[in-house]
Amino acid sequence: MPDKKCGMTHLNLKAALIILLAFFIPQVLFCGNEISSNVQKLIEKAFTKKTPEAVIAFISAEAEKSVRPAEKRQILIILADYEERFDFFKEAVNHYLIAAENAPLAEKKTLLLKAAGAAVLADDMNKAFELCNDLLLLVQTPMSEEDAKIILYSEWLKLKFYEEGSKEFSSAILSMKKHVTDSAFKEFHPALLLTLWWIENDKRAENTLLKKFPNSIEAGIVRGEAVLSPKTFWYLMPRSFAFTETEEESELLIGSIELQSAGSTQLNPQSAAFQVGFFKTEDYAKALLAELLKKGFKASIKEDRRVSGLFYSVFVFADGNGDVLLRLKQAGYEPVPVFR
Repeated sequence: MPDKKCGMTHLNLKAALIILLAFFIPQVLFCGNEISSNVQKLIEKAFTKKTPEAVIAFISAEAEKSVRPAEKRQILIILADYEERFDFFKEAVNHYLIAAENAPLAEKKTLLLKAAGAAVLADDMNKAFELCNDLLLLVQTPMSEEDAKIILYSEWLKLKFYEEGSKEFSSAILSMKKHVTDSAFKEFHPALLLTLWWIENDKRAENTLLKKFPNSIEAGIVRGEAVLSPKTFWYLMPRSFAFTETEEESELLIGSIELQSAGSTQLNPQSAAFQVGFFKTEDYAKALLAELLKKGFKASIKEDRRVSGLFYSVFVFADGNGDVLLRLKQAGYEPVPVFR
């Protein structure tokens, strides 16, 4: 287990873990099986531990001891979900994969998709591609909603990984233009239209999104009224962000706070910062920045110039106490680590 430190008091951390229990338990239900009383008791006991590391160690040990396949799978899913929430993305990938090994096909697809998403957050693009390629072999005809999601994840992954203008990138865009008129992908049409608008500044896609899905989150993003969540839309995020303080970079930082020294302790040593918001409207970004600063976080806004216009990313930086990720989550934010 990686050596990670947490500066929160035992009382506050315990309270946070108990509150989070309500969110973790429903995650098991997507597998179609009601959580067993044994697993329920196990998780409640795990969340009395003092730190996320202790919780993870306890649940891992219980998963090893479990002899009932269905219960073991439930434990592993809860463990992986917990690890994702606390920035242990590589560990989450591994536990999703173990849970998927003997799972029924529909559940297996879901777990492999979860593993692929965790691999992206772990900055392991090769693993994400490998998992998506394995998933494509499981797609059936006629397609289920999960099958459609597999195909789209594979296309979105290409947009994230390959350079704009490359053969792979262009192929993904062409596929999405076909999918956006295909009823098999109807559940994802708003996300597809948002992608086309985002990548190509496609006015037709923008108009269609605003007209056909005016109340969708995607339409709200286009209008600048909603946050673009890095976790939900990881396929649209920049591939990297360098936190080297140069004169040019400083000009892009609005309300900048001094970055921590390289030797400071962070919850995740690989994470330079955490992205908590992404806006088309600067005022919304400034409002979030003010909120974060008021709560004691070190934060800043970075302008992000794209084909479709100017956007604003809100970042929170580690402060040396090692508890920034936990504090953000406890405050209700969905932070995503940004790697050096």
